[in-house]
Amino acid sequence: MGKNKLLLSFSGGRSSAYMVYNILNSDYYNENFEFKIIFANTGKEHTETLNFVHQCEKWFKKEIIWLEAKHLNENALPFSKKGWKVKYQLVNFKNASRNGEPFEEMCSVIGIPCSSAPFCSDQLKRKPIEAYLKDIGWKNYYKAIGIQSDELDRMNENFKKKKY
Repeated sequence: MGKNKLLLSFSGGRSSAYMVYNILNSDYYNENFEFKIIFANTGKEHTETLNFVHQCEKWFKKEIIWLEAKHLNENALPFSKKGWKVKYQLVNFKNASRNGEPFEEMCSVIGIPCSSAPFCSDQLKRKPIEAYLKDIGWKNYYKAIGIQSDELDRMNENFKKKKY
């Protein structure tokens, strides 16, 4: 039986880098898991973020898979289902979008996200990552997603109600 699979979803921020670094340097995780480190570029990332992700590839001495969402309008294609399909495009530091192209494409296909329709992370990060992992044959895997303490209430509505 092979190792378990672990997606390390790397946002490009310091907290996320700290999480990835600690997992990569853990005997437990190295003995028990096969990793994929994935950075999903929205095209709206700061230049400093892209530079940091590129530097982390060197520091980690591991490949970081860079990808961007591709939104296909299935109404304009010969598909039987109506709606849109989210795929991905593999990119790298040099050719990653820097002018909001994935975000603009998403908006042109499904509309502009807002507080009452907060689908941006789902469409530009989660779905393209899942499409990539499916394409490489990863069906069952664990996810490591770094969040900061001030993000907990956004991850779980019930967290706001708890008093610690």
